[in-house]
Amino acid sequence: MRALILSGGSTRGSMQVGALKALLERGFTFDMVVGVSIGSINGIYFAYKPTLEGVKELERIWLRMKKEDIVPEGRIKALFRLVRNRSSLFSNEAFYRFIVRTVPVKKFGELQIPAYVPAVDIRTGKVYVFGDDPLDPVIDAIMASTALPPYFPPWEYKGMVLVDGGFFSNIPYSIAVERGAKSIVALHIRGGRSFDDEVYNMYGVLSRSIGMLLEAKIREQERFAESHHVETLYVPLDPPYNVSMFDFSKTRELISAGYVQAVEAIERYRKKHRSPWEKVKDWVKRIIR
Repeated sequence: MRALILSGGSTRGSMQVGALKALLERGFTFDMVVGVSIGSINGIYFAYKPTLEGVKELERIWLRMKKEDIVPEGRIKALFRLVRNRSSLFSNEAFYRFIVRTVPVKKFGELQIPAYVPAVDIRTGKVYVFGDDPLDPVIDAIMASTALPPYFPPWEYKGMVLVDGGFFSNIPYSIAVERGAKSIVALHIRGGRSFDDEVYNMYGVLSRSIGMLLEAKIREQERFAESHHVETLYVPLDPPYNVSMFDFSKTRELISAGYVQAVEAIERYRKKHRSPWEKVKDWVKRIIR
């Protein structure tokens, strides 16, 4: 059973669309999907239609997305919310409306292949995995897994106060393995900063601090996958542009970059995992030349 894991990465999540195109064009198929943060949106849509046609539909959605779909208010209003001691710098109301009109299914049981979305209950520290119950609403899953403090408020569901699944891990191998995955393809969006190039300001320090926490969690999950001898194709996606978490001006370029980087990762993986017979054939070809 092969699982697809999609990490978080805000607007850079469009890179996963290009990577998915590269994977499907090269014959990859998947039996389950695990999506974290922005990866939960991509993952649920892919699980709804796990085909090249479905990925192209997802690409069109990304190309139409704009800042106003996520946060129509600016930084002045964010400062006002901070002064008034609100639970987040930005409201999640616009994002909620966008998800409701974009996501084509209501329940996890309606998806073509199983999908799982983790979120963390900040009251208990426990992880709730949407999708274990086929009646779980996909909207609640996305809103919970993208609730990244202090930017967006926690999401309440079944008495829990849930935040971004990335606080469990941005690449949760264990969720896939515990649900039967024997091999995993992980699309991991790396690098970039959420707001500013400068580290020594409020946004920069917070972004770097969260990044360090997420990297530590990823290392834990990698050790888990290794200890369970899971075959893993790790696809690092490095944005060629330093876009903010609300900047959609480079979406097309990011999709293209995701495609190219995934092709390179697939070629490295296949070269490393060639069968002995394939190696012999390559050796014979070199001799003949």
